[in-house]
Formats: sequence, structure tokens, C-alpha cells
Amino acid sequence: MKAALQIKKLYEHIDIPKSANLGDAGLDLRTRESVTLQPGQRALLGTGLAFGIPYGYFGHIRTRSKLAAKWGLDVLVGVVDAGYGGEVMVSLINHGHDTVELKAGDKVAQMIIQESHSDLPIVQVEELRESDRGTRGINDSELRLR
Repeated sequence: MKAALQIKKLYEHIDIPKSANLGDAGLDLRTRESVTLQPGQRALLGTGLAFGIPYGYFGHIRTRSKLAAKWGLDVLVGVVDAGYGGEVMVSLINHGHDTVELKAGDKVAQMIIQESHSDLPIVQVEELRESDRGTRGINDSELRLR
């Protein structure tokens, strides 16, 4: 039998999330409260929902493309582990230049259910396997504040 995603409404007026279109990757998450975000301001918004995510999976809270493109709203990435049973919260930040008003019930993020690999065995080694990339990455001197 295939695992099922359980959803519990914590408030009667909250809608159960669903994908907007067949084949969409994520479930639309709505805020249960209204909020006004000034440019640069963050807010932690409740969804009014708790999820029973099957073990072996996790929920990845992601930005809604429309909010990012239209107003510069971004989700400060969130992970909902299978063992977490409390209210799922969405952390938003306004990277835009305008004040944004969100009303209770507005779609503010999406949650994508993904397979977890946290149950992989952990093995300490003296050397890592070779790769074409090696240790080439971001030059940390580029990241220092000036």
C-alpha cells in the first residue's frame, strides 16, 4: 500500500491544501492571518495545518513563483520532518521595493513532498571519492563583507 500524506486542520475555517493543477509539484499553503510586509521585513505565518508526513519523506516549503516575480516575496527555506506534528509555519521575507499586504487565506508558499535520504548509513572515511569537480566551489573571499 502506498504511503499517504495526512493533513489535520487546526482551525475550522482553514482549507485543506491541494495542487492547483494536475501534475503540479507542490501543495499551495495559505496564511491563516493577515500581515503587511515592509521592504526588507520578515514574517512567520501560520498555516493552520499540521501534516502527518510518512517516514522516509519530508516537506520542503518553497517560494511561490508568482509572489517572487510580482512582489519580491521569498520563503526563507523550511523543512518539515516526518516526525514533526505541530502547525506548519511559513517564513517570508519581502525583498521587493513595495509594501505587500497579505490577507488571511492568501496562498503564500508551496510544500513539496520529497523522499528523504537521512536514513542512509553514515561512514567516516579518510578520503572522499574522486570527482571531476573536486574541491572547486565558491571562493570564500567573494563572500566576505566589505
